[in-house]
Amino acid sequence: MTSTAWPFTGREEDLTRAASALTDRGAVVLVGAAGVGKSRLAFELLERLGRSRVLGVVRATASSRELPLGALLDLLPEVPTDLSGFQLAVGALGPRDGRDVLLVDDAHLLDGLSAAAVTRLVARGVRLVLTVRAGEPVPEAVTALWKDDVAVRLDVGPLDRPRTVAALAGALGGPVEPITARRLHETSGGNLLWLRHLVDGERAAGHLRTEAGTWVWSGEVALSPVLTDLVGTRLGGLTASQLRVLELLAVVEPLDLDLLESLAGADAVEEVAQRSLVSLEEVGGRWDARPAHPLYGEVIRARISVPRARRLRAELSDALGGQGAGRAGDDLRRAVLSLDNGRAPDPLLLLAAASQASGLSDLGLAERLLRAAVASGGGFDARTALAALLVYLLRADEADTVLAGAVDEASGPDEVTRAVLVRTLVAHFGASGSDAVEGGEHVLREAERRAHGPDAPEDPRYDGMRCVIAACRGEVDAAIERGSRVLAATTPPDDDVVLASWGLGYARALTGDDHPPGDLVERGLRAALRGRVMANYAGNIGFSELLDAHLRGEPDAAGRRLAWARDLPGAEGALWVALYEGRLASVFSSPRAAIPAFEGVLTMFPGHGGGWSAWLLALVAQCHGVLGDAEAARTALAAAEGRRHPQVTMMEFELDLARAWMLAAAERSTEAVAAARVAAERCRALGIGAAEVFARQSAVRLGDHEQAPRLRELDDRLGSPRSRLAAEHAEALAAQDPSRLLLVAGRLERSGMRPEAADAFAQAAAVARADRQLVAATDAERRARALAADCGGLATPALARAGGPVVLSVREREIAQLAGEGLTNRQIAGRLQISVRTVESHIYRACSRLGLSDRTDLVAVAGPRELQ
Repeated sequence: MTSTAWPFTGREEDLTRAASALTDRGAVVLVGAAGVGKSRLAFELLERLGRSRVLGVVRATASSRELPLGALLDLLPEVPTDLSGFQLAVGALGPRDGRDVLLVDDAHLLDGLSAAAVTRLVARGVRLVLTVRAGEPVPEAVTALWKDDVAVRLDVGPLDRPRTVAALAGALGGPVEPITARRLHETSGGNLLWLRHLVDGERAAGHLRTEAGTWVWSGEVALSPVLTDLVGTRLGGLTASQLRVLELLAVVEPLDLDLLESLAGADAVEEVAQRSLVSLEEVGGRWDARPAHPLYGEVIRARISVPRARRLRAELSDALGGQGAGRAGDDLRRAVLSLDNGRAPDPLLLLAAASQASGLSDLGLAERLLRAAVASGGGFDARTALAALLVYLLRADEADTVLAGAVDEASGPDEVTRAVLVRTLVAHFGASGSDAVEGGEHVLREAERRAHGPDAPEDPRYDGMRCVIAACRGEVDAAIERGSRVLAATTPPDDDVVLASWGLGYARALTGDDHPPGDLVERGLRAALRGRVMANYAGNIGFSELLDAHLRGEPDAAGRRLAWARDLPGAEGALWVALYEGRLASVFSSPRAAIPAFEGVLTMFPGHGGGWSAWLLALVAQCHGVLGDAEAARTALAAAEGRRHPQVTMMEFELDLARAWMLAAAERSTEAVAAARVAAERCRALGIGAAEVFARQSAVRLGDHEQAPRLRELDDRLGSPRSRLAAEHAEALAAQDPSRLLLVAGRLERSGMRPEAADAFAQAAAVARADRQLVAATDAERRARALAADCGGLATPALARAGGPVVLSVREREIAQLAGEGLTNRQIAGRLQISVRTVESHIYRACSRLGLSDRTDLVAVAGPRELQ
């Protein structure tokens, strides 16, 4: 397999800073660790300046450093390699006119004379670009450049996660699934060179591949020989005691510094820390130690034999267990170490550790721990916890197998309830075919009949589960009743609180009642951390807060939950960040940016995806529709309809809206309005008022003049920013009042509802133009198109109708454009070699024909833009 071609990306800001520094000072020094991309940045800077101005490129090496002026031999082969050649080298390269540039790569390897010669050139009109490896000895002449303020020093660090994602997408030529992007970033540490070789190695091993157009990485790291050598170079020359430090940290990290010193010796720990092979971080008054780069641990682990790894695990497990009152996470570390250390693991420790792993969003580790707990005799608790996790991971058949017979074996009402809840989750979210059609309610009824006879009433222990089932079906009144009953109880079980918060959060968001789900979500998240069955559903609960912010039209209200998601560790955190960011981008900022976010997430939801697949595909179709891509919208909509979940019907209105925007993109406006009305009536029938507002607002954007009465009625009840502005928008459109449309468009923009604002400005432009208010029309169209561009290139029916030709003759157009540049009539006459009176005559005729008041209006209408 050929090496992946990596475009220059992720360093645009650094490139701009470097170019500015070079302009201001004439010299810039790029300092960074090996592999971060400082050399690539330097060469990109040369490309920006133009190769014709490049005086030369000096590549310093360890071998050239042994020879005086050795680094300059390729550039100046005739210069003697002794002191007499110094002045000759300086004279040969200068003086210059301040525009020529010399690049010195790896300037820390320059010999003394070369360094002195190079740095002397700044005063002789040569611009310098130098790269220096951080942490290496640097010639004094080079360090003096930035210490004496001759050059600007720019520190080039590793890529952060967003820039890593951009680099990956550019190199791989397609979207990268969020969990894959996070793993690649964390494994490479943002080091661009190591990331490139990591990607090449994983592609060659078949671990990194495309699934439905999205790049997905599965399996363990397969270090390529090249990457192993690159990383191994940094680990060379270790003594046995220093290697032991890294081996201990490679087996488990982080480790308490005191514990590490007791196991490996304080001197050895200090020595590897001095070499920057170990990083230390103060946490809660203690110091944590870990490998300075994730790949150090990968390389060390690959070198450790199986017997040695088992012995190290056992040694570390004993050490952690002997600490007494340890720190948070020690039980998790001990449990991981017990998985393969030659001893029988403790199932209770494994269960507790699995709960911690779930809380850290490391569901792969949680599954390993739970399977080990089942195998080591963990019994009912281990099997129900594993089954619950497998349901969440959408592996219903495996969950059923693990759960088989659990209800019959349960001892006591608590175990029966847990078994029934997990079995209901399997039936409701995970089942397919006829089982999915039947749903989870039959599992609850069967359990109630078994316990209380054929006429058994509903058991309140299952109110939380029934709240979720009702919310998924769009039965919001039932969801609110049952969820409120659970939360009003004195001490409801944590799993019930999670379920009630989940179902009630969605019901409240969809109805738009006066109880925003923020506090409810917080309560549910706290309970999820303690829950035994529902510990993994925090992301689902949090999404209700984003849904509420979307439907209420309050983008800032979503900020807290989005920040929470970004702080989630592990693979699951990456999934929810992408989903949250995609949802917010699709409705508030950039539908184009939302599409790859959704498509990346979709790889994690096979089949109906527990209800997520159709919902996300409907949102993708809506995004394509508002961008004017009818075919892509049609494809996404067909996929959504094929992956519907029969028990998750609360989002059917999103499919209706996807159809509306697909039809709009296909220029079938009447049908598009009709589809949006279907969505609105569906929401009305279900009693989900906030969703109904959004559907009717979509109809208004599509040109529906008949939505004002119902939207005003909804606003009287809901009073949200979206309901108020949607009603005002509908009323202004119905009245065909451009001033009111402009007013509401400005309010929509200030409220953060930018796509809606773009359409309102566009409608104002069309109405104003029809009323021959050309100045207002031009201003409204300009603002509409600016917003549309900022939102990723919106192409809606309203925007298509916003423009109109300004009928001017060739001469009138010339005069209007020159007036727009600030020229007086006399200056225009001189430029065009005509009389001032002729200029005035052209302006007068154009204004009269277009209904404009004066020259200023003509400039506003015609001058600043391309005239047609």
